[in-house]
Amino acid sequence: MSSLAFILVCLVVGLALQRSSQVPPNAARVLNFYAIYIALPAMVLTEIPKLTLDQEALLPVIATWLVMALTAFLVWLTARWLRWSRSVTGAMLLIVPLGNTSFMGIPLIEALLGTEALPYAILYDQFGTVIALNTYGVLVAAWYGGQKPAWSSLLKTIVTFPPFGAFCVAMAVVLSPWQFPQWWSSATERIALSMAPVVMVAVGLQWHLRLERQTAVPLAAGLILKLAVVPALVLGVFIFLGLDSLAAHTVVLQAGMPVMVTAGILAISHNLAPRLVSSLVGYSLLLSLVSVSFWGLLLTG
Repeated sequence: MSSLAFILVCLVVGLALQRSSQVPPNAARVLNFYAIYIALPAMVLTEIPKLTLDQEALLPVIATWLVMALTAFLVWLTARWLRWSRSVTGAMLLIVPLGNTSFMGIPLIEALLGTEALPYAILYDQFGTVIALNTYGVLVAAWYGGQKPAWSSLLKTIVTFPPFGAFCVAMAVVLSPWQFPQWWSSATERIALSMAPVVMVAVGLQWHLRLERQTAVPLAAGLILKLAVVPALVLGVFIFLGLDSLAAHTVVLQAGMPVMVTAGILAISHNLAPRLVSSLVGYSLLLSLVSVSFWGLLLTG
């Protein structure tokens, strides 16, 4: 509970800083840059070497793609049923399947399941969401935005993404008898500790909740699918299969994370229902603090 309170305090600090004239206009962008290029790679290099490669480690790797495919299929069915426009359909197919599994996912999972769940959370994020954003996300944005993506550009984006590079290095350590020296592990661990406060302050700085009447139906549909239906289905499947491990709990929480901010930016840059996207990003962040906490408490009893 104290970890969750810490996250909420940092979020409130970010919201308060929105109203301060002393905060530079690009403050949120700088914090995002630090989180992506410094803090997240440090966390990957700290937590992944602690991982034991077994069946538990395979679960989040496989589940992340199944969850995203299921979510995209449900969005497509809903779009056909409600006869959404091409712009709305493209926006929803882009942002609803892609969850905020790093910025929100890692701090919330650490708060609700403990640090032991972090390697599984990172596997889910790096093997799934990060790659999907730079492949599936770019393809959907380009297709519905009327553009043609370049495959060479997609590959370059994935390979040069700092957390992905750190992930490859960390996995090489896991697969070899070599270990990072103690001074290095200590340094990356201290840097990684800064991720949660920096991320939540950045989220607070960018938090805008503009509700448009014309976007109410797709907004409600997106929130229900993202925060309730998909994690409930994943949990139901795991109960049916008898999976009750820490890795399974991590997958359920990651499946119910809010919309990825970066995916929202990608959708807006391609003019895919920008008002709907901004509302869905903001409201999913707000409601996920309650919904993910609910799933966490349900899983841990």
